[in-house]
Amino acid sequence: MKTLEERFWEKVDVREEDECWPWKACKGKGGYGKFGSGRSKTIAAHRVAYELGNGSIPEGLDVLHKCDFPPCCNPGHLWPGTNLDNQRDCIAKGRTACGERNGTHTHPEARPRGEANGSTKLTETQVREVRRLCNEGHTQRETGELVGVKQTAISQIMCGKTWKNIGL
Repeated sequence: MKTLEERFWEKVDVREEDECWPWKACKGKGGYGKFGSGRSKTIAAHRVAYELGNGSIPEGLDVLHKCDFPPCCNPGHLWPGTNLDNQRDCIAKGRTACGERNGTHTHPEARPRGEANGSTKLTETQVREVRRLCNEGHTQRETGELVGVKQTAISQIMCGKTWKNIGL
């Protein structure tokens, strides 16, 4: 009968030391390997690889990939860290959709603006009227009552948080 360690490593494509070692068996969400240890639960394969190659995982920490390749089981590519460490690593490597990489910038057509947005309560004509009334000295509350929305909606229009496509 094979040991747990033998069973594990036969499911890994072990390559050169500096290369990724892909998990060949069952994968779960996000492409991470799943290893059945003989109990009813499965364990993330990269966690098992870390423990077999580096020792126990410090309590409260996750096992993170230096290589950013979820199926990788090379113990040299794995390191213990917190969720915050993982987020910082992700940002440092430019793998997040922050700033100009955000979908609102890369695919603006996917986010309906103005009257094309099904959640809007006002028309472009009403927004222009809101701006005119506020600029003439009407309070945001009065203006909101006139067009049928709350003062906060008027404030967001006047601050440019909403209806940016209709000039200030």
